[in-house]
Amino acid sequence: MLEKLRRYWQTLTITILLLLALSPSPIALPLLHPLQMAQASLKTGNLELAIGQLENALEFERALAGLNLDIVELAFDVDDMDTASAHLDALDIQRFPSQRADCLRQRVDIRIGESSGLDGTWQNLLINCPESIIEIEQLALEQLASGSFDKALPIFEALAKTASLNTETEETYAYMKVALAPVDSLPLLRALARRGGQTPPLAIDIILAIESSASESSPANSLAQVGLTFARHGRWELAITSLERALEMDPDFHEARAYLGLSKDQTGQNGLDDLLAAANTMPDQALTHVFLALHWLNTGEEELAREALTVAAQLDPLNPAIAAQLGDVYIGLGDLATASAAYRQAADLDPKNPVFWLLLARFSNQYEVEIRSLALPAARNAVALSTREAAPIAELAHAHFLLGNNILAERLLWRAVTLDPNNAQTQYYLGLLLDVQGDRSGAWSAMQLASSLNAPERYQALAERWLEGAAR
Repeated sequence: MLEKLRRYWQTLTITILLLLALSPSPIALPLLHPLQMAQASLKTGNLELAIGQLENALEFERALAGLNLDIVELAFDVDDMDTASAHLDALDIQRFPSQRADCLRQRVDIRIGESSGLDGTWQNLLINCPESIIEIEQLALEQLASGSFDKALPIFEALAKTASLNTETEETYAYMKVALAPVDSLPLLRALARRGGQTPPLAIDIILAIESSASESSPANSLAQVGLTFARHGRWELAITSLERALEMDPDFHEARAYLGLSKDQTGQNGLDDLLAAANTMPDQALTHVFLALHWLNTGEEELAREALTVAAQLDPLNPAIAAQLGDVYIGLGDLATASAAYRQAADLDPKNPVFWLLLARFSNQYEVEIRSLALPAARNAVALSTREAAPIAELAHAHFLLGNNILAERLLWRAVTLDPNNAQTQYYLGLLLDVQGDRSGAWSAMQLASSLNAPERYQALAERWLEGAAR
């Protein structure tokens, strides 16, 4: 930015000197003064003021077309597209031919969302107007975010041919191409895998998915397997694109339809029709009923969610994730006894997984259900299985806090803070302990920190509520 500002005010200096040297008559102050003021404003970085002063100069002498271009570029820097468009229109009226003006017009069109006339010209635009790469790359990312993959892909391809993509954009381009044409995208994916640094896990999984489906004669299978992989990694928009294309080719790919319904739900769309169709065609598959239960939970239909999960549990009785999800549902239904049993079952089904012990401990602490016999041993198991994680230690500390063992609770909480000082749960529990110990200032600081952290969100909200109550 400093270099750009230096270029602007140096250009104005040359303009002023040329006017002084070449003008056949004395330079009128209404022209010279605003130019000098604009130069001073640019030196101090006040772009908005400089624009106004250059416009004052143009009011006196409209023949200085080059100032219009300078104003347009300054307007870009302050994201004032109305001003940029107005001065480009003025140049059109003056019939001022300039490649610089043409490039700026195209950049303005992209910024204001009027880029349809540029379709098919991206590579030429990048070659002739290399400064437009920022707007073009942003447009490609916006098209991708809106799900317009067919519009985004040619832009990314032009960028890849004419510009050096940064790592993130290169990865985005590769995944988007995968969603549309899996087999054709393999060279891009392998390039990602060979790149220096750590290979993205998603790229590895997609390569494996494409290669494993290569023996299938139908291209629908490759699209479906890629879509399933995207969904398992939480890349929902990409999953929807691949899965919809796969189902257009093969409407009987029922697993793809189940994942499509899940992906739609995760992006704020309604995936119910796809989920019901998948459940009806694959009634013996637990996964479809789990996805259906998640839909009902998102819409607040706990009883319907319970019914779907009960079916899933009957079909896959050894799945701890289904049991844990049932625990969540029973909490929503107000049945804490059955919720407790579900969480215990999840932990018993996978006793080496700290996640399920942590869920059991958190449930026991949150609802103060058998803390001594449930939360304490469950939290201890979670800590033993993940000694370097803050959350299990914080949950064990909170169990001791609820039982009145404040000295041990404090020691454990500071250990958790050392492992992860930016964990909202840990800071919230620490705030509660410090408040009980009479350290109001320390409690307030811990709660303020907890309220400013995004994860876990539940404890952020609890900290905000505590702060509101303490401020009364």
